[in-house]
Amino acid sequence: MKINFADNSFLTEIENYTGSLLFKKDDIKKIINVVVTDNREKDFAELTFTAKYICGLMRVMKNAQTIPEVNSVEHIKNDLNINLKKGIEQLKQIISSFNENDKSYFGETYLKLTAESFNDLSNLFSDLESVKKYLNYLKRKT
Repeated sequence: MKINFADNSFLTEIENYTGSLLFKKDDIKKIINVVVTDNREKDFAELTFTAKYICGLMRVMKNAQTIPEVNSVEHIKNDLNINLKKGIEQLKQIISSFNENDKSYFGETYLKLTAESFNDLSNLFSDLESVKKYLNYLKRKT
């Protein structure tokens, strides 16, 4: 199924589907624009998959004490660490096509080793998880 990422209503459709506003809507739009321009939909699909997985792991970590099926928090931490690195690398690959101003902005906002950048990155991954959920919905719908 071919998705028209360039359609301006795409992000609004995601918000309507998930019932929540995207935290980093303008930045998601920038990512989608470069994905469309460079025909990198496959890379974007991989990034959204990784982001969804990361968000799931973060939810498990947050609630690990109340989930009886969680036997090894250490294993989840390691998996989260591996996938955070993977997601960051996937994001870096996509933003490598950005103009210098946007590259600098994304580097400062999402890739610095600060608590604020990690929070921003978590919000961006949360938005990408919403994109993935919506894309999965569209696949099932057809």
